Amino acid sequence: MNRKNSLKWQMLRLLALGWFVPLAAIVVAFLVVVSGRIDAQSQRIITTSMEKAADISILRLLDCIDSSKDASYLSYIGDYWNEYQDSGDSGKLYTQVTNFLSQHYKYDPSFDITVLIFTDEPDNLYYTGNTTGRGSVSRFRFFKDYVQEKALLISEDLDTRTEFFAMDGHVYMIRNLMGRGFKKYAILIMEINPEEVFESLKSVWEYKGMEVFYKGEKLYSEGSFGEMLGLVSCKRKSVDGEFTFSVFYDTTAVGLEKRSINITFMILIIFLLPMILLLFYFFNRRINRPIINLTQASKKIASGEYGTTVDELKGQSGEIADLTRNFNKMSNKLGEQFNRIFVEEIALRDANIHALQSQINPHFLNNTLEIINWEARMNGQEKVSSMIEALSVMMSATMDRNRQSLISLSEELEYVNAYIYIIKCRYQDRFVYEEHIDKALLPVKVPRLIIQPVIENAVEYSYSEDGIRRVRMEIEGECQGEKIDMQIRIINPGVPSDEDVAKIKELLRDDVDIKPMEERSTRIGIRNVHRRLKILYGTESGLVIETDGNGNTISTIFVKN
Repeated sequence: MNRKNSLKWQMLRLLALGWFVPLAAIVVAFLVVVSGRIDAQSQRIITTSMEKAADISILRLLDCIDSSKDASYLSYIGDYWNEYQDSGDSGKLYTQVTNFLSQHYKYDPSFDITVLIFTDEPDNLYYTGNTTGRGSVSRFRFFKDYVQEKALLISEDLDTRTEFFAMDGHVYMIRNLMGRGFKKYAILIMEINPEEVFESLKSVWEYKGMEVFYKGEKLYSEGSFGEMLGLVSCKRKSVDGEFTFSVFYDTTAVGLEKRSINITFMILIIFLLPMILLLFYFFNRRINRPIINLTQASKKIASGEYGTTVDELKGQSGEIADLTRNFNKMSNKLGEQFNRIFVEEIALRDANIHALQSQINPHFLNNTLEIINWEARMNGQEKVSSMIEALSVMMSATMDRNRQSLISLSEELEYVNAYIYIIKCRYQDRFVYEEHIDKALLPVKVPRLIIQPVIENAVEYSYSEDGIRRVRMEIEGECQGEKIDMQIRIINPGVPSDEDVAKIKELLRDDVDIKPMEERSTRIGIRNVHRRLKILYGTESGLVIETDGNGNTISTIFVKN
């Protein structure tokens, strides 16, 4: 081998041209990629946290909507109003309504104040404030002075929907209370506590500020805004409209992450250079040299010096040491096995001669059948002639003259038809055969003689009270290119005995060999079919014999690859 092409020099060139020269370019490319990934990862973190925060906020808003429904769906306020219509006791009405509002909304941190207005008396306000301190009298005064008129105006077109609107930094939710015939009799206005409802938005990474929009109109804003800040938004639908949640975050934090990555990478480069030298030393001593020794020894074996071995390095372990030991074992065994080749070749030649001689008898029998068939035709024995032809077809299948392990389904059915003809001649009116075959499957390649043994088994064990043997064959499935999923079902009346069921299970086990002299030919046949399908196609193929619960036995051949 040319020294310049040796493994050692290839490694040196690789380190020189593949490491030191492009090192600067690799550093720059790595930093660019890492920076991009940090940006993408940071954006994914921000987006994910924003989506989760928006989900929590919309859930809290939906909880507010559900809480407001108590005033509509519970009949207390409607009953109080109807009672007031009859008695005219306004003081009692005020006490009842405010007590209801306090019980349901005073301790809910999502609401600052809750106001109820009866449409027939719009100047009378019934309200309650939250116990957290946000439900102050000043909020109620602000509502009365600036919000009440707008709320009454919104309620006119509100119908049964829930609406949100803002007024000077205050966020309100409004809905109508409907009586019988869906006639509006009151309006419920609730000031939302944005610090409670939109608190989850502050969990977004590097949060600086937020904005919340409802149907394109701003509901609430908080915190810092500016061009130097990043913006991430998320839309969520409520029952009656769409909310848009926007969060402003500090983008300088991403730059700090990238700076720390750059410093870390440069430190790794400094410590990586000595590692490369150590790697070269280790590779040359523990890999390159043993491979050179193995290469020289393999050349000797190639030249005919069988049994050549390589000195094993003391104290060395690992894959190279295992390779050296295995090479020596292989070389020794190769020398031993080479001496056996002549004996094996002679044995193989004798086996081939014996196989060729064994083919003479089947061909002789086939030719004899042709002579008998000719004699039957000459004497007008057409039925006998047809039976001989059917038998000849089956013998041709068993001899497999063309050495084809797979044949078309249509050819396989020819062997089946030959067998059926012989059986009909035997039983005549006491045998009925039906078949239903998907014509599209006829070109499909299947193993030779997988159907006839199963039909023979079905004919033998077919039983009915009228003494007629019945067999039905159904073939269906799919074939797309080389993919086959086909089922061949052979159905016969009669249920096997418990003893026969046990024998069937034993026959179709994968770990049992059946000796030909110990079982009937039909059982040998179904065993042979099952084993060949397993070998050719795998575990999903094979033969299954079971009953259908209606007095029939179903033998199913699965061909799937």
